[in-house]
Amino acid sequence: MPRRPPGSREVRPSREAMGERRGPSFGPKLNISVPISFGLPLIVVGAVLLAAGLATDGILFLALGAVFLIAGVALFASGKRL
Repeated sequence: MPRRPPGSREVRPSREAMGERRGPSFGPKLNISVPISFGLPLIVVGAVLLAAGLATDGILFLALGAVFLIAGVALFASGKRL
């Protein structure tokens, strides 16, 4: 790595110049946040598991469906943009 000239210095931009930090996303092309992209499928899977649990009286399906549904709603609600 080449050396810098003696009069130069390494400068980092201030937080004010950089602006607000954004949440994780899949990039500007899709314009969808990570919590929403994982939360929506969890809602769907949780609803399907709840329906299967109600149809078959399966306690495991009901419990997993409720957990997935609650986790999906929490993730979906925490997403900033869609």
